[in-house]
Amino acid sequence: MDDIISAIRQRLEKKITDLGEPWRSGLIPSEPPDFASDEMRLGFALPPLMKRIYQEVSNGGFGPGYGLIGITNGVPDDSGKTGPAIYELFRGGSTDEPNWNWPERLLPVSHWGCAIYSCVDCADPNFRMRVFDPNVHDGDDWGDSFFEESPSFEQWITAWASGVDLWDAMYGPEGPVARILSARRAMR
Repeated sequence: MDDIISAIRQRLEKKITDLGEPWRSGLIPSEPPDFASDEMRLGFALPPLMKRIYQEVSNGGFGPGYGLIGITNGVPDDSGKTGPAIYELFRGGSTDEPNWNWPERLLPVSHWGCAIYSCVDCADPNFRMRVFDPNVHDGDDWGDSFFEESPSFEQWITAWASGVDLWDAMYGPEGPVARILSARRAMR
C-alpha cells in the first residue's frame, strides 16, 4: 500500500483531478476522518486502502473525475454532499422513478459530471468498482445504468495514480461502457 500512496502523491504534483479542478483550500480537513462513525452510519465497512488514502493523503477532493468524494467532514462533491450523504439519498429511493433501486453497499466515490458516478461495491470482498450512468437508462429496470469499471478499488486508484485516463478507459472507443452502449444501439 505504501507504493500506492507514494504514486498518488506523485500524481498530485502534476494533476489534482482528471477534470482540471484546482487544489482547493481546506482540502485537508482539520478534523481526521471518523471511519467508525461513517461505517456505523452506512452499515458496512469501507475499503481499507480507501481509509488509508483518506487518512494519509486527503479526505476527498483529488483523483479521478472531479475528485474523490470525501466521507463525513471531508471534501464534498459539487452538490455539497459527502459520500455517505449521497449513498443515503440514493438508497432512499426516488418518488419520480417507481423502479429506482440503488444497490446496497454501493458507495459513490467519484463524480464525473452529468450525474455519472464511479462507485465502490463494499459488498464485494475485492471492493470492485462500478460506474453509474443514468443518462443511458432505457426502460423500467435501472440495472441498465450500472457498468463494471474495475475488479477492485485498489486497481482503479492505482491505475489513476499511474496516469491512466479512467474516463477514456470506460467511455473511449475500446472502453467497456462504450462497447455495451454500441451493442445496445445495434439491437434497436
